This record gives sequence, C-alpha cells and structure tokens, in this order.
Amino acid sequence: MKLFLDQNIPKSTVKELVLLGFQVEHASEVGLSNASDKEIAEYAKKQNAILITKDLEFGSSIIYPSQAHHGLIILRLPNYFTAHDIVRILKNFLEKFDPNNLVKKIVILELGRYRIRAMS
Repeated sequence: MKLFLDQNIPKSTVKELVLLGFQVEHASEVGLSNASDKEIAEYAKKQNAILITKDLEFGSSIIYPSQAHHGLIILRLPNYFTAHDIVRILKNFLEKFDPNNLVKKIVILELGRYRIRAMS
C-alpha cells in the first residue's frame, strides 16, 4: 500500500511507516515542498496513494469530490504534538487496520479516537 505524506507531516514519519511495510513518499522528496493543495491531491491520486495530511480542506467534498482522492487520512492532533507524538498516533492507527480497507475512505484521526467514512 502506498502512502503520500503532505508537507505538514514530519519527514521522520517516512522511516517509521516504511518499517511497517508501507511504500511511503513525502512531498519534500518528490519536489512538492511548495506545491498547492490541488497539486498534492493530484500527485497522491496519480500514485494510487492514501494522502496523509493535517489540512482539513482536503476533507471538503465541495473542493475535493470523492474522485479526487485514492484515500485520505486527516490528522487532527494538538498543535503542541511533537514529530514523535504524531508518528506514534499514526503508527498505532495503521497497525489496527488493513490498509486496503482505507481505500476510498476519509479518516479523521484525533487523539484517542477516529472516524472513517466512505467517499461519496
């Protein structure tokens, strides 16, 4: 399963998710450090990768209709969380789910809970 990390996700996350068996790219690794949200979404979709971001805008069905994403995980975590905290929360979540069940889903991942809904 491919994962694509938005620029606002710590780069240290790549190594940890690769250890879990994922194919992972970070926006900064593919020349998208200063890319628009639209460019980020398009790249992830072309790669058939689940986009992981902190940007709530990606969850808007008006701006990004269901066909705009292969899958989406939005992290809604406290601003004071360190890179280590973010990696821990994300790893804990991904270890619980078959990633193939996250395709065509939007996940809102919060501290201590998550919501999953099918893309309409």
